[in-house]
Amino acid sequence: MAFPRLLPQSLRARMTCVVILFVLAATTLLTWQALSMSEKDMKSVIGQQQFNLLSLAAAHIDEQLAAKRMLLASIAEAVPPGQRTPAAIHAAIERHAAVSAEFANVAAFDGSGRYLTSLRPPQQENPNVADRPYFEQTVGQKRAIISPPVRGRVSNLPVVVLTHPIIDSGGDVQVVLVGSIDLLNSDFFHHFNTMKPGKTGFMFIMTTGGVLVNHPNKARLMEHINARPGTNLGTLRALDGFEGWMEATNKDGVEGIYSYKRLNATDWIVAARYPTDEAFAPMIRMRQQAVLAATAFAAVAGLLSWVVIKALLAPLQRLRTNLYAIRARGADIALLRSGGRDEIGELGEALYELTAERQAAQERLAESEKRARVIADNIPAMIAYIDRELRFRFTNEHYQFLLGLDPRAMVGKRVDEVFGPAMLARWQDCFDTALAGRRIHVEQPGEEMGRHLHLMAELVPDLAPDGTVPGFYMMCTDITERKSAELAQAASEKRLRLIADHLPVMISAIDREHVLQFGNAMYRRWLGTDPDTLPGRPMVSVTGETGYQEARPWLERAFAGQVTEYESNARLQGESRVLETVFVPEVRKDGSVPFVYALTSDVTRSREVEAELLRQARRDPLTGIPNRRQFEDVLDQAIERVRRQDSQMALAYLDIDNFKHINDSLGHAGGDEVLKEFALRLTGNVRATDTVARLAGDEFVIIFEHVRHAEEVRLLAEKVMGAVTPEFTVLAAPLRVTTSIGVALYAGGTETAGGLIGRADMALYDTKRRGRNGYTIDSGRGLPEAAAEPP
Repeated sequence: MAFPRLLPQSLRARMTCVVILFVLAATTLLTWQALSMSEKDMKSVIGQQQFNLLSLAAAHIDEQLAAKRMLLASIAEAVPPGQRTPAAIHAAIERHAAVSAEFANVAAFDGSGRYLTSLRPPQQENPNVADRPYFEQTVGQKRAIISPPVRGRVSNLPVVVLTHPIIDSGGDVQVVLVGSIDLLNSDFFHHFNTMKPGKTGFMFIMTTGGVLVNHPNKARLMEHINARPGTNLGTLRALDGFEGWMEATNKDGVEGIYSYKRLNATDWIVAARYPTDEAFAPMIRMRQQAVLAATAFAAVAGLLSWVVIKALLAPLQRLRTNLYAIRARGADIALLRSGGRDEIGELGEALYELTAERQAAQERLAESEKRARVIADNIPAMIAYIDRELRFRFTNEHYQFLLGLDPRAMVGKRVDEVFGPAMLARWQDCFDTALAGRRIHVEQPGEEMGRHLHLMAELVPDLAPDGTVPGFYMMCTDITERKSAELAQAASEKRLRLIADHLPVMISAIDREHVLQFGNAMYRRWLGTDPDTLPGRPMVSVTGETGYQEARPWLERAFAGQVTEYESNARLQGESRVLETVFVPEVRKDGSVPFVYALTSDVTRSREVEAELLRQARRDPLTGIPNRRQFEDVLDQAIERVRRQDSQMALAYLDIDNFKHINDSLGHAGGDEVLKEFALRLTGNVRATDTVARLAGDEFVIIFEHVRHAEEVRLLAEKVMGAVTPEFTVLAAPLRVTTSIGVALYAGGTETAGGLIGRADMALYDTKRRGRNGYTIDSGRGLPEAAAEPP
């Protein structure tokens, strides 16, 4: 133990020290307990006083907020119901002289958040607060609210906002009055800040969401209380609803008394921090004085104890002197027999008997060690005993034979002193295991004294009766030649296995009975099957009956000597994947195929990319609807269905009137918005069986299938016209957009897709010739069959 080493070597001095320590500990403990009880009572009084002070401050702030809300309500009542203009509102604000003292600014906004007027000019032109949570809450709930800290759009300062809605006769919010309290320059918190506890304590205010409303460090305003790293348990409890006082440690590790009180007027928490060191400074001084008094009392008790103990231990000092003479000068052990009848005399007699027995045991041990040395020196292995400090305490002659080391020179030296730090690092884990009391067998290669050796070592812990391990026995045998052959073969197999396990392909070897003989690590990643369990398993037990039957014909062809490949679908790790498998036969010189190697790759991503490229090639990138390529395919298919089913169809050709003017005036961004909205309205107003496509620029087409008669085509055209009529919103501004349509009914017979498109185009041209914003229908018997004039 480390404790006795701290005491003096003299027993007399140690006993005196123990007396002093006991007296000091008892005195200090009693004094400390009394002071602790006083400190607990004092802590309760200080905490309650601080909470009462905080409650007064909270009540004062509640009163201030109530006065400010009443002032806003008074301004609202001063605005006549029929004259709620910016000028009338501004006049009502100015008529209340207390406004400039109570608020940093008072502003008015209409029901949509647009700026109307304010007491002081805004920092930005025509600010809009429609997106502000406090404005949305006021309008939605139709009541006054107090906001968390925000940066004002009128004053551009960190403020707390009080609102008051002015309701019109219909019950809707017509005007919202917004009064702001400047968190940096306002006198609103002046009285609150002067109530701080002690010299270094402070008070602060935060919302129930943790956002700071008031703080001595103004840079932290509007910051979350937990923005700094660390945890304050008092703050966390306050945010969970706690009210009262408690002890807590701040994020800098400084203890303090914290008090928390919630306001009635809004969701604010008023808080105060009183550092514990300052609060209990008098109590700390009392502790120090008590410790000094206890120390002085213990010193006096120790001096008296030293005199008494010295007289009592005089016989023991003589016994100590005789023991030294026996050890240092070889005196006769008979000196231990003092003849005394007390405990010290009995101790001397016992020491005499023990010493005599020890001398006899040492003689017997010397003979036994001599025999053990002869046996150990003739064993063909290096044998050693190593203690907990990793020092050699015994070594045999085989160290001289194998490594050329003098075994006697090794005794007393550490392992690293004999073999170097590198050898110790290699064997350190083994040494630690043996010293932990566990036997270990290990084979380990390394450079020992300039020779490359592979050693087989047995480390046996030396377990003492009390369970401790003072050291361990180590026997090392040279197995270099045997391991060299084994390692060469293992290295070759490991390289091949490593390559196979890291290829992104599932590899296996299958014999003629369709039984697996090998599988790489990909079986574990894809199928969750340990590859070490695969040899000897039938292929069907791994792939399942369906997968096996799908692969079987290709596998049979592979055993016939052909390289085959096929694709299949499978679920891997819960996902559907596309797999490509290649069977490669192992063809011997005689033409036989004992094994087939299967290489399975996941080609899902490649197939998905191919499908996506095909889909993108058939869609218009701007509007997302079919392009000319897909339109031509759909039109050919529709004409084929009409011929086969003896039904009817129609093709509408559309463009946007004056689109060049729109593009030139609004730019390409505006033109693109018009095209996307136009396409959206077309697709939203046709039947599920119809197809809308964009050919180029502002040219669009619609394929109407399953048309029963010409009148139905007219109704479909009018529906499209009606969908385009409502104003577009382009670049946040309204825009009237019209379209011209040419519709051609399929004439039947041998009419081709090109002929149908040409007739629809001519019908569109006729609509434009007659003034645009209308449609023309070609029934196949001449133009115009039916037309709608522009409105």
